[in-house]
Amino acid sequence: MNFMAFGLDRENLLAVDQIGRSFLYNHDSRLLRTGMPKMRGPISDPISVAVGDSLYVMSGNPGQLPGQGCFQALLHTRLPGSRAEDWCWYSLQPPPLFADHDNGVDRSSRFEIGAYAVVDDSQIWISTSGAGTYSYDIASGAWSKLGNWALPFRGRAEYIPEHNLWLGFTPDDLQLCTADLTASCELRPPVLHDVWTDMNRPEDWTLTDASIVPLGSGHVCVVRFFLTCPEESIEDVYGDALEKTETFAVLEGVKLLKAGWAQLRMVKHKSERYVFGHDLVIPL
Repeated sequence: MNFMAFGLDRENLLAVDQIGRSFLYNHDSRLLRTGMPKMRGPISDPISVAVGDSLYVMSGNPGQLPGQGCFQALLHTRLPGSRAEDWCWYSLQPPPLFADHDNGVDRSSRFEIGAYAVVDDSQIWISTSGAGTYSYDIASGAWSKLGNWALPFRGRAEYIPEHNLWLGFTPDDLQLCTADLTASCELRPPVLHDVWTDMNRPEDWTLTDASIVPLGSGHVCVVRFFLTCPEESIEDVYGDALEKTETFAVLEGVKLLKAGWAQLRMVKHKSERYVFGHDLVIPL
């Protein structure tokens, strides 16, 4: 099951199960709607972005199942053949990655989306290692190629309007960083402005993923997911050694402040650790 927040103030939370059934919870009204329309089809490794009051969902690896079903949008609009307005899923044109690069390459890796962002509340940018960076224009429904370069982020980058910059994580070590995507062009990829490398953690904490939740006024919640393996181990029914693992998240409040011309300062606030469980095991 996947959970995706959208809406002008991220007041809607959509839950989608493994067969595409969706359930909508509105934070303002505290109401849960179970009779939501079903998705047009399953999407593997989904990524989602919120634009206005709409939600756009795309396969994070379009090369696995290329076709019309890999890009869908949940829009509140007039229903076909009716005067009533309601939520409805629509299939959108998939990115033209294969039309430009269909020479027998390994689609499963070269066209995996490594980074993505919303620009000017009107475009969705996606970046791959094998096909470069493409832009989807929401108004026209057309794709265009921005360049052969890749975005300098890993995963979703969030726009921080107070500083006119995008905040995300570096591709290699998931350090917080910023970049100005509007300064890029076909021959000039965006470059990082700020990189904060002061994330301290115990040596046995393995960082597996990270995410950002914008809170407004330059505040964000940074969520990092960790894996750690305690020293003790257990045995399975065959006598083979297994190592128990612990997975948890660390949530940290961060505020971005001006620190001079074209520079930002990161102020850390309270952090909390949330443990998911201790029952995962891996073979030694």
